[in-house]
Amino acid sequence: MANHLVTSVLSMGLSILFILGVVALVAKHGTSDDDDTPLNSMAIHTICKPTEYTDACHDALEDVSKNSSSTKKDYIFASFRATIDELKIASEKATSLRKDLHGKKDDYSKYARADLKNCETLLGQASDELQHLLQVASKQKLADLPDQTDPILVRLTAIRAYQTTCVEEIKDDKLKNDMQNALEAANKNTYNSEKIMYNIPDILMEFGVELDLFHGAIAGHRRLLDDEEEEHEHDEYEHIEQAYFKTPEPESIDDITNVKPNVVVAQDGSGQYKTIKEALAAYPSDHKGRYVIHIKAGEYNEGQIIVEQNNVFMYGDGHDKTIITGSENYAFSKCGASQTATFIAQGERFMARGIAFRNTIGESGLEAVAFRSMSPHTLMVDCSFEGYQNTLYYHAHDQFYKNCTIYGTVDFIFGSGRAYIQDSVIYVRKPGKNQNNTILSDRRMKNEEKGGVVLQKCKIKATKELKAVQGHVKTYLGRPYKEYSKEMVMQTEIGSMLEPEGWTKMYEPEGNKYHDTCSIREFYNKGAAASTEDRPTKWKGYMVIKSKKYAKGYSADKFIHAGSWVPHAGVDVDLKL
Repeated sequence: MANHLVTSVLSMGLSILFILGVVALVAKHGTSDDDDTPLNSMAIHTICKPTEYTDACHDALEDVSKNSSSTKKDYIFASFRATIDELKIASEKATSLRKDLHGKKDDYSKYARADLKNCETLLGQASDELQHLLQVASKQKLADLPDQTDPILVRLTAIRAYQTTCVEEIKDDKLKNDMQNALEAANKNTYNSEKIMYNIPDILMEFGVELDLFHGAIAGHRRLLDDEEEEHEHDEYEHIEQAYFKTPEPESIDDITNVKPNVVVAQDGSGQYKTIKEALAAYPSDHKGRYVIHIKAGEYNEGQIIVEQNNVFMYGDGHDKTIITGSENYAFSKCGASQTATFIAQGERFMARGIAFRNTIGESGLEAVAFRSMSPHTLMVDCSFEGYQNTLYYHAHDQFYKNCTIYGTVDFIFGSGRAYIQDSVIYVRKPGKNQNNTILSDRRMKNEEKGGVVLQKCKIKATKELKAVQGHVKTYLGRPYKEYSKEMVMQTEIGSMLEPEGWTKMYEPEGNKYHDTCSIREFYNKGAAASTEDRPTKWKGYMVIKSKKYAKGYSADKFIHAGSWVPHAGVDVDLKL
């Protein structure tokens, strides 16, 4: 009791010292929150101090520092503007390289043109998203920016992911090197932008901006909230988050299973359209709110479907009846994973219910995506994702999956966004020759980035084909594919097909240290292979969480702020553990 009292007193004392220190710091620099206050050259040091590429940061701030009327915001967002300029240069380089191959009909040229065209598309997406992000963020009050770091970093993480995907999917070594060089400056400025926003409370305090210390602006100093306060926090975060969308949030849905469609797709002619692409093409340019498409039972093989429109909600007659299928793959088409997807969700707030997304090529196709999403606030309910390698690609932004089934073999739930998979069934299939099964394969590259994947209250099962060879095939929960991969499996039932060690390392030499820098966690799992006795506890990046208090950060509410947007769409979600 005495020790506890001493600890409490010390803790309180440290908190008081922290507050006094910050107040003193603010007092030292002044308390102005005037966004138009000019700064001197010392601001360059303040901005660039936390960045990874200081030379690039100084270059980005050079013109700003020469202008005596430059404001705090001009300094803070200089790296954003530099990234936009560099993305344009890199995109023009991709176009130039592609045009050099024009008219050549050999397979090499055909594949190279496709890779470079993919780069142009991805870099265009990155530029569009960053310009919109800059437009919104630069209008905010400086003191409000710390509360907005999460949506800003989510979008910066997406912009970085598009650049990385562009380079990684180029197969020709010379072209890959050319584009890597072309994107070097954009990548550095993107990383610097992430660092600046991650450290924005410290930067603002050095600029003399007063911050609300008890409001959550400063990481690590938030108090626990009761239920009433958390409800208020949902409303507040929703207001913050929605400001960064291009379109207003659509009307709320009371019941996702009872929604009136705008159009109906039916192969038998009983709807307005016979194909999904026709229904998407009919999306009115002046449409407000959700665009609801009912896709009646049938197997729809329309080539690659891309949903560029915002606020599209597709629902089928059940994932065993409404099936969207394709067979694009790396092995035969020589295109990267992002280009193989049967279905791509790109516009804001894409939703789907009761639909199967398939890539039917099988294990021989290697990388073959069934569903790829880069849609902010992707919401998938009662859907099925069926493939082998790289089935479900959560490419960018926050995504929520509820009551779904996911089939695959190698790295079949992967991406660079934030994916939360709840109350779903994961079916592990028999892989190809000399392959091991790995379920999760997160691609988070930096500690400051908002990426990762969580399986909560799921079931992991083997298909009957895998059961037949279970002793001869190794199956793992996942692997750290990038340096800061973030993967959590919790409150999940794990079948007997899993290897006792649970997780495997990335291949040499790229990933020989990723297991020490990643963030791989397990919490309160059950089932035949849930024992953590043989798990890789020597990895610095692996941990078994034994307290609900420490697992709370992986709840749907904390990980993707689900409480601020999922219920609005009429979907039940377990926000807490």
